[in-house]
Amino acid sequence: MTSTDPSTDRESVTVVTIDHRHGTTVSAHRTEEGAQRVLHEHAEMWWHELADDPGPIPTIPAAAIEEYFARHPSEFYTTEAVELQD
Repeated sequence: MTSTDPSTDRESVTVVTIDHRHGTTVSAHRTEEGAQRVLHEHAEMWWHELADDPGPIPTIPAAAIEEYFARHPSEFYTTEAVELQD
């Protein structure tokens, strides 16, 4: 989420880090919605890896993200608000 702290007048962004078998993907987002969108896109793209028959992906993006990363044996993600320095 982009925000401006009135005490410092600095913006912050949400940094998403996804660790997966091909390495690490890092992205920065002005909004929490943007961060959630990239996590949901990742879950959609790799949903088939969960099992031979993983079932349908949940239609609610937050539920799909939660289920994907809970069920995947070797992938995880973090989100962090980071203040822009200049």
